[in-house]
Amino acid sequence: MNSLLIQSDSSRLWQACLERVSREVSRAAYAAWFAPLRLGEWEGENLQVLAPTLIAKEFVHAHHKGLIERILREEIGGEVHVRIVLDPEGISEIPVAIGEKRLLPRIPVAKVLSARQEVQAEAVRREAARLAPRMNFESFVEGDCNRLALAVARQVAEFPGGGRANPLLLVGGTGLGKTHLMTAIGHFVLGHDVARKVVYRTSEEFAREYLEVARKGDLKAFHNIYRDASVLLLDDIQFFGGEVDKPRFREQMVYVMSVLQSQRKQIILTCDRPPSEVQHFDRQILRQIESGFVADLDAPDQDTRLAILRRKAQEGGWHITPDVLELIAEQFTGNVRQLEGALLKLCAFSDMCGGRVDRATAEAVFKDALRNRKNQASPGAIAQAVADVFQIDLALMRSRTRKRPVVVARQLAMLLIHELTDNTLHSIGLLFGRDYSTVTHSLEAAREILATDHEFAESCKLVRQRFKS
Repeated sequence: MNSLLIQSDSSRLWQACLERVSREVSRAAYAAWFAPLRLGEWEGENLQVLAPTLIAKEFVHAHHKGLIERILREEIGGEVHVRIVLDPEGISEIPVAIGEKRLLPRIPVAKVLSARQEVQAEAVRREAARLAPRMNFESFVEGDCNRLALAVARQVAEFPGGGRANPLLLVGGTGLGKTHLMTAIGHFVLGHDVARKVVYRTSEEFAREYLEVARKGDLKAFHNIYRDASVLLLDDIQFFGGEVDKPRFREQMVYVMSVLQSQRKQIILTCDRPPSEVQHFDRQILRQIESGFVADLDAPDQDTRLAILRRKAQEGGWHITPDVLELIAEQFTGNVRQLEGALLKLCAFSDMCGGRVDRATAEAVFKDALRNRKNQASPGAIAQAVADVFQIDLALMRSRTRKRPVVVARQLAMLLIHELTDNTLHSIGLLFGRDYSTVTHSLEAAREILATDHEFAESCKLVRQRFKS
């Protein structure tokens, strides 16, 4: 069909598209994602669909673009390529010259939504906005290191609350894909059944909400946040502790999980280590968590690292030769974030210098990084070395005890890990079950002790020399 003819009859075409969409998705999905859309520029086979918010743009692109393209192709009997873009503020008038690019006028959408449905749609969009838009199943790279976890996550996404993996606990170190898989489940559920309520919280947010209502003596408000959730996502549960590590809080955590499980609602958790190794988890919480399914995510192997790099390079539009990708995969073996960081550094260099990057150039770019990485030990090895020097059990350093010898050893270990590795303060905190602010305080305290305590300084020197030699 002629593109000018299509543009001249765009109102009828878009209304027909929306009517067919409304028959293929739930009314809640239509209200949340399709009703706010409108047409933008249409040139040849390329059509812009304008979304009112960034989350709507990302969500429709990830989950519903194919549906819109299919229906439009069937309506016009020809090829259509849809691009979801953010709706600009202010609409320009239509050019009068035939053949020019044009911004089509706003097309009214029939008001078929009840007030309750509109409120529900807004609640769905608000919760969806908390999920990183690009962390879906399509962007997750499968390998031997995560195949079982991915399979279980897909099953949970398709049948939330309907299997034995409830709760589902995803266990793995920093940058191995735990939050990615958890978020992918949330996106899948929202994309296929928007009527479901997905709630995402970090452990700190969950604990903070509890503290706020506990101070007011209104636990009912806390329960109301979660009782209607069809899927509850709790990220980094190893941080449950510290200020909120009290029996009353643990009781409420177990209560919320028990209520959701009894109603066949799905719970997904992530943790950086097996829950039995988290010092402040008592038996009741452990029983609750381990009653479901525990899926481990390991560090990616060589083939998986290469697949990840190819995907990232393709998404970024960078032309990186296979031998350069192999170099990155061979040298940066820790986690996905290290791979991404190395690739971004190389691509930034390529953008500045122009042209392709060969292996010799890549080796020059990574020269210092590769030399430093060869001199680095793992955070766990450094922590164990400090524990040996102080003759303290490593598990005790990860515990909540405030005995001075243990606290001092823990602070020294944090400082040396910070100096000798490229780990972030957040990842250092994960190793010891502490938050970012605690790690910052520990680094300052260790430096103060180094300046005044000769014995402490000598111990620090011994460990530092061991890993720098």
